[in-house]
Amino acid sequence: MERKYSTLLFDADNTILDFDRDERQALIKTFTEYSVPVNEENIKIYTEINKALWKQFEKGEITKPELKRTRFRRFFDRIGFKTDADSFEVNERYLFLLGDMGGNLLDGAEKMLEKLKKAGYEINIVTNGVALTQAKRLTHSGILPLVNEVFVSESLGYQKPKKEYFERVFDRITEKNKERILLIGDSLTSDIRGAMNAGIDSVWFNLFSDTISDDYNPTHIITKLDELESILL
Repeated sequence: MERKYSTLLFDADNTILDFDRDERQALIKTFTEYSVPVNEENIKIYTEINKALWKQFEKGEITKPELKRTRFRRFFDRIGFKTDADSFEVNERYLFLLGDMGGNLLDGAEKMLEKLKKAGYEINIVTNGVALTQAKRLTHSGILPLVNEVFVSESLGYQKPKKEYFERVFDRITEKNKERILLIGDSLTSDIRGAMNAGIDSVWFNLFSDTISDDYNPTHIITKLDELESILL
C-alpha cells in the first residue's frame, strides 16, 4: 500500500538541531568575550528578548536585519550593561560563534532521518534562521547527506508562516500533490500556522509540553521524535 506522504518538510531548530544547547554555548562565549556577566538570569533575559523578536519577525512586524540590530541592544539596556561595543558587532560575533560551535542534534534526530531516508521519503529542511549560520550548523551536524534541500527564509524572500514562503518551497520540490507533503516542527506560530496557511498536513513536535489553543490544528502531535515511526513507517 502506498504511504500517505512522500515528502517531509522538517523545521531545523528544536526539531532536528538542539538550538537551546547551541545558543547557550554561543551566548556564554559571547558574554565572556565582551565582559558581560555570565549567569543564568542574563541568559534567561536574552532568550526572552530574542524569542519575542522572532515572534515579531514571523508576524512581519520587523525585518531580520532589525532583529539582528535590536536584540543585544535591548538586552544590554535591560540588564544595565555599559559597553563601548556596538550591539550589531556583538550580534555578528554571536552569530559567528553560533555557527562555529553549533550543530548539536536532538536525541534520536539522526537515527530518525536515516530511517525515513531509507524508507524512501524526500527530506527537506524549512527554516527561518540566519542563512550562513544555519548552513554552518547543519554542516557540522552531519545530516546534510540525508537532506534533499534546505529552504532558508532569507533566500526565499518570505518567512514561515507566510503562504508565499511555502509557495516558493512547493515550486522547487518534486511532489506537487499537497496531500502528500507533511511538515514537522516545534513552533505553533511558525510551523503549524505555516502548514495551515499552506494547506498541508503537519506534526507538532511538542518538545516542551506546551499547551495548545483552538487557533491551531496540527494533524498529529508528538513529544518525542521516535513517535514519527507510528505516523510514517
